[in-house]
Amino acid sequence: MLLQLISFSVLFQLIASEFNSSDARNARQRFFSDPYHSFNSFRPYWLNRSPFIADTYDDVGMIEPVEGRSLLPSRFGLTSQLEDNPNDAVAGRFFNRRLSNRGQPTGNSNGNRFYSKMRNVNPLSNFMPCLSSTAEEMGVCLLAPVCSYYGGRATGGDCRMGLTCCVNEVTSCGPLITFNNTYWQSPSVISSETSCGLTIKLDQYLMEQKKPICQIRLDFLAFSLAQPNAESVCNVDSFQVAGAINKVPVICGDANGQHMYLMLPRSSTSVQIVTTLGTASGPRYWRIKIAMLSCDSEYLAPEDCLQYFTSSAGSVMTFNWMDTTNRATRQLASQDYYICFRTELVNRQASGQVATMLCLSHCQVSNGLPFSLSGNAEARSQVVGSRACANDYIVFPGGFSFPWTDPPNQRDRFCGSLLSQNEEDDSPQTICSTAKPFRLLYRTNGDETLSVTADSPRIGNQGFCLNFEQKLA
Repeated sequence: MLLQLISFSVLFQLIASEFNSSDARNARQRFFSDPYHSFNSFRPYWLNRSPFIADTYDDVGMIEPVEGRSLLPSRFGLTSQLEDNPNDAVAGRFFNRRLSNRGQPTGNSNGNRFYSKMRNVNPLSNFMPCLSSTAEEMGVCLLAPVCSYYGGRATGGDCRMGLTCCVNEVTSCGPLITFNNTYWQSPSVISSETSCGLTIKLDQYLMEQKKPICQIRLDFLAFSLAQPNAESVCNVDSFQVAGAINKVPVICGDANGQHMYLMLPRSSTSVQIVTTLGTASGPRYWRIKIAMLSCDSEYLAPEDCLQYFTSSAGSVMTFNWMDTTNRATRQLASQDYYICFRTELVNRQASGQVATMLCLSHCQVSNGLPFSLSGNAEARSQVVGSRACANDYIVFPGGFSFPWTDPPNQRDRFCGSLLSQNEEDDSPQTICSTAKPFRLLYRTNGDETLSVTADSPRIGNQGFCLNFEQKLA
């Protein structure tokens, strides 16, 4: 510690002596006389060198002065010339902090390639994802003063080199975010007949993103909007996404613990998330974690998968499903997406073998319906005939009942209010498949009682909650 203090003192004296030179005093006088600028120690002026001129060295290995953009003195080989647009260095970044009212910059929209060269030597942070000390939130690694200056919350965490896990949280409508692991919390006061959204800016030349972003994962830590109507349509409140190339359904109701993967086009520059609110008496709130996944991330979901599960066992449920005694419609209209499962190792107590089979079965419930997609009676599988499972259903490729029966009764489309291979059955079955990749298609039409093979208005469909487990065949 003493050696560090001595080194810092010597460096400070060298910088101070240079700043006190006549050239430096003249440069500072010209800079501070400009009313548009005010020196900020947190702004990365030292980064503002010309991206088009390579460093050159003299005979003794010192960097020769080049025509650059830095405000640091000539001892460091840079001039005191300010870049054309000084706000580009920090515009639209470092959490939700706004710049002065002299303009409304939106970030490094010019794609300054210089930042891609300097990102690995930034002394303020490395912008790596991190876990907070409570292990309940994620953020990015920053110096604590920088974190607090830009509105973040320092949480300690698993960062190194004196950095802290800085959690970024926005609680307003309309912000522009560029940081990984940002939390979007609903405003404390939400008005009816309005909309509330945010924009996720994507730019690989921003220091906080560093790499091209291919996917965005949304984790619904808390989510509650108005329920759909009797036809399963979100006609009061709704949550929508714009800018993704995979099918992202409109949802409403409850989605606590759910997640979505958004697939991005190669030329994507932004993604919009919008919550539209109508007139309703119930509470509305949400807390959504926004994670940006680079194109080389090991956590990317397969193509076209809205949800992706990376464990050998667990449960999967539709948006707005809930274990409740209320039989009002909770299934949502116009759902059309894939639920995917990463192939895992099973039988770990032995040598660990790759799973060859995925099995689905009803969740354990207290009062709700674990499987309710269509039909006019509770606990009854799909009906007989060609019109069975024409409107609302799941597709589980290669599905068969387990334990195995001979001859096998294979079916890959399921509906009704009970999961079973058999038609008009009242006993649930475990359904397995060896078809890879493991995936499940969930599809509903736009109503409940209007289409042919109408469902009963007395029993509103709930969606499903299914346990999944990977096994060896």
